[in-house]
Amino acid sequence: MKIKYDILVNILDSLCSEAPERFNSYHNLDSEEKIINARSRAFIHLLLKVRFGLLKFLERENRITDGTQDGGIDAYLIDKEKKKIFFIQSKFRNSAENFDNKTISANDLIKIEIKNIINGKIFDSRGVEFNSKVKEFIQEYSTLDNHAAYNFQVIFLGNLHNYSDEQIKKLTDGFEYEVYNYERTYKELIYSICSGLYYRPEDIYITINLSNKPNPLLEQTISTDQGDFEVRITFVPTKEIGRVMAQYKNALLQYNPRNYLTLSENEVNKRIAESITDKKSNEFAILNNGITIFAKRFNFSSGTGKENRGQILITNPQIINGGQTGYTLGHLYEENKNKIEELFGDKEVLLKVIISENSGELSPKFINNISNATNQQTKVDESDRRSNEDIQIRIQGLIFDNFGYYYERKKGEFHPGVYESYINKDLIIKRDNFVRAYYASKGFPSTARSSALDILFSINKFNEILNNSDNYKKMLFAYLIHKN
Repeated sequence: MKIKYDILVNILDSLCSEAPERFNSYHNLDSEEKIINARSRAFIHLLLKVRFGLLKFLERENRITDGTQDGGIDAYLIDKEKKKIFFIQSKFRNSAENFDNKTISANDLIKIEIKNIINGKIFDSRGVEFNSKVKEFIQEYSTLDNHAAYNFQVIFLGNLHNYSDEQIKKLTDGFEYEVYNYERTYKELIYSICSGLYYRPEDIYITINLSNKPNPLLEQTISTDQGDFEVRITFVPTKEIGRVMAQYKNALLQYNPRNYLTLSENEVNKRIAESITDKKSNEFAILNNGITIFAKRFNFSSGTGKENRGQILITNPQIINGGQTGYTLGHLYEENKNKIEELFGDKEVLLKVIISENSGELSPKFINNISNATNQQTKVDESDRRSNEDIQIRIQGLIFDNFGYYYERKKGEFHPGVYESYINKDLIIKRDNFVRAYYASKGFPSTARSSALDILFSINKFNEILNNSDNYKKMLFAYLIHKN
């Protein structure tokens, strides 16, 4: 689809502009060939940034091996925590039609020589020496602690139409693989980077000081009609929450009715910030209501040694209450990187973690009930409360997949894409106008025009208006008529 492809090209050109001037292959693109080559490398940068969270240009560029004698590997990434090594083969296409339809050729696939590379050979199967970047990987791999314990996975950044699983595994020496075809690229890379949701954390680590904490952790099992939940409550350093929030932003707020941007639009932030900036002692731990996180797992390791520090590991975390606190701590952390210790000191915040192994299978309604019941810090509008309703999520996905428009179910959701000039504002559909236009098209123009948003988005009226996601084409059509 040309709309999506044009956005992809905008993003790739923006990534090229991040390159320091000494990287000539990303600048002074005075021919079509140079433009294609630059975008091809930037395509790999996009995957490394969104999938693996490599936010700085140089840390991505250092992992790119693309060039002559690259052993069929365009980039690699070593994940030391998960003991996994990813090899990337990428194929960028210079038109929307080819990007959607053209596949990686068998000739490209058979060039992959992972076994020779991980066995430390510096020559390929034809006896030709690998390039310097591949040899750098061989050296890095050989120095890993217990490198034999690592697993390998191939990522294909491109289409693999008409190849069976058996054929692909034969061509990749039987290694595990995954494919980012054109559909997955648009949905998981392009859409994610435009909404600030890229690099969703599987695990976050929080270090805590156990001094003066004879009982640092409260544990209890809570029974509900959705099953049993383990709950953990503890005090954690505000600077650790600030660090995590500054890094992941919207990725930690998928269950929250608001996103990182709109959390900034509130007077409450000033009072929260002042309790950090204007106080030297730890009143924050008492004055603030704390943060509630929903997660799949929670592990706590007690401190050892003189520093007496422990560590918390939280898997698949999502903030469902205390987003305002999280935002403010994250903002302070970003704005004061040169005086983190001076600003945050030993100030702590209460952290409550609700744990369920089936966290990904819980109904949004149940999660919203938890969020709504605990979210008393600031008023949440009815339109915010409806932002995570199943039907809105489905409509948002269907409209993007089929038409390339961005339905904004959370206010300011796509600000990152607009700010970076990835997407044009005309492609963003404001939820208020969307609901009013569709309600008018159903025969109620006067009510649609005059009703307050809290009425239109009240649960009964909302369910009356948006009662079937199969009507998403009619909804979009009504919106576009209204817009014109």
